[in-house]
Amino acid sequence: MESIVSILTSPEFLTHIPGIILLCIVLGIAVKLGIIRVKTEHIQVGGEPRESFYERTIVRYQKEAAYNFIKSQEHKICKLKGEPSFGGYKTKYILELIYDKAVDWITYNHIEDSDAYIEAKCNDIDSVIYQNDPDPVYCTPEFQERVHRWTRELIIQMLNVRRLYTKQLKEGK
Repeated sequence: MESIVSILTSPEFLTHIPGIILLCIVLGIAVKLGIIRVKTEHIQVGGEPRESFYERTIVRYQKEAAYNFIKSQEHKICKLKGEPSFGGYKTKYILELIYDKAVDWITYNHIEDSDAYIEAKCNDIDSVIYQNDPDPVYCTPEFQERVHRWTRELIIQMLNVRRLYTKQLKEGK
């Protein structure tokens, strides 16, 4: 212990303090800018790659677009059923479950506009609706066709968000 105290209080060490402080400042700036990155099993110091920032931003915008799209369907469904806009709590619940499904699609990041993919996602949405003891209005072929159309529109909207923000973020806008 005395040797550490003697080293830290020695005149040679005290003359190097400004250099050590400058080195710490330079290292801090380099880490903040993402120039230096140290990653171990338990800790990561330094910035993430730019691509990860872009991806998080795109996912955030896709989730926002999906939420807005799904919430906009609430009024259409309530009008179809003849219930007041804010009175259909079961409808709200089912729409929240559908939003959770959309968030899963976004999170796994493999959204595409192929017919097979859209058909599979339509089946996912159908199963969410039918698992929740739907009203007879939800079981008609016309309503199922609407749900499939809305699912296709939602998927295309999420793909458009990805295309738009990928282009904007890569160009630095």
